[in-house]
Amino acid sequence: MRSMKAAVLRAANDIVIDEVAVPEIGPKDVLIKVSLCGICGSDIHSFTTGMFVEPGQIMGHEFSGTVHEVGSEVEGLQPGDRVTGFSAGVCGECEACQRDEPLLCAALFQNSTGYGRPGAFAEYVKIENAVLGESVHHLSDQMDNVMGAMVEPVSIGVSAVAQARIGPGDRVVVLGAGMIGNACLQAAKAAGAAEVIVVEVSDTRLRLAKECGADDVFDARTGDALRWVMDKFGEAPYHYHVGGNADVVLEAAGHPTTIKQAFEMVRPGGRICFVGLPEGEVPLDITKIVHKMPYIVGSLGGDFVAAIEAISAGKIQPSALVTHRFPLDDIANAFQQQLKANDSVKVMIEVG
Repeated sequence: MRSMKAAVLRAANDIVIDEVAVPEIGPKDVLIKVSLCGICGSDIHSFTTGMFVEPGQIMGHEFSGTVHEVGSEVEGLQPGDRVTGFSAGVCGECEACQRDEPLLCAALFQNSTGYGRPGAFAEYVKIENAVLGESVHHLSDQMDNVMGAMVEPVSIGVSAVAQARIGPGDRVVVLGAGMIGNACLQAAKAAGAAEVIVVEVSDTRLRLAKECGADDVFDARTGDALRWVMDKFGEAPYHYHVGGNADVVLEAAGHPTTIKQAFEMVRPGGRICFVGLPEGEVPLDITKIVHKMPYIVGSLGGDFVAAIEAISAGKIQPSALVTHRFPLDDIANAFQQQLKANDSVKVMIEVG
């Protein structure tokens, strides 16, 4: 049996390096030698609370690497190809699958890279049922391994902007400027938004948001974020109240405060897209939904093809968001660093 080094989550706040078996591939699979893998916000939730995964999970799904082995039925890939990818298996039988809505399949996460299936905080990761352009994607010579490992989180921002139907002329508020919030910011600018402003509480993230194209940023520790949005975009009266006048609010913090603020900052008839992941239930004032009648949508998953195109064209530039790099052997300290929101945006694990 071939073995490899991998980071195994034994329990909440307990991640260790272990020797595990190298994944065996079938005729439709590929085995990828991992170069880099980023720590995602959902990885942090899993690390601190045990959410989304079971004990013994190898996490990690934001990776770049090199094809090591190719199944006999896989087309368009060969050993040595630089790639990124993501396995997202669905049952194919439930009502969501029958409606061609695979992201809503209840079996999605148990069959996905780094959630139910072994992930890329390991020397090798397997992509099952590998299809070039769908679950595995070539990286051009112009895209280094850092950019390749950023494709997945960038794809989340790109898809959130598409879900929110952002286009020319829109005034957009982004709540939270971590990796996903910054990707939303850059994707909104690329989609032609007239003005994109950002609310954050981290000095590092505020600075990087400004450097990455935000028209203005606000440190929510220093005052009233709603008042700031109203001063920037104007006041919008609605039944019995006055609120913000943003056409779109992208909530990427997943915090109870920002979730509530989204309904206050959006104009009547505007759009709210939730992409952040709270760790618990959040009470809401439903009268704001009734009286403002906003379009509200969640965004799960991302469009790798669109993300690669945006990065390749320079419309989204994610590399500056890598604030720290750790070797795989030091992954426990890497997770502790990612938890320091004031200092970190994206912590990258060096595997290869």
